[in-house]
Amino acid sequence: MIESEPTLKCVIAWSDRRNLCSLVEETLKQRLGETEVRKLGEDSLVCYGLPAPDEVRDLVAGVLDAEESVLVVEFEKWSGRGPGMDAEWLMRRGH
Repeated sequence: MIESEPTLKCVIAWSDRRNLCSLVEETLKQRLGETEVRKLGEDSLVCYGLPAPDEVRDLVAGVLDAEESVLVVEFEKWSGRGPGMDAEWLMRRGH
């Protein structure tokens, strides 16, 4: 189901044998657009868009092997600190 308003989601994908962040990042950018995805670290990203969490999960799952995992969390409140947080980007997306 596509939401009527875009929302912020955290996407965490992990594998015991390979780094998935770049692969997941490219997949999300192709669907949501270059400006709507930000890396948070080796295993996680935030993205902003219309697809519901289950749709984002299914999109990412398409590039994962059977033993790899993904978790998508939708949220509207957050807090961050430090140079790794793109506060300007986050503030334009809801708060």
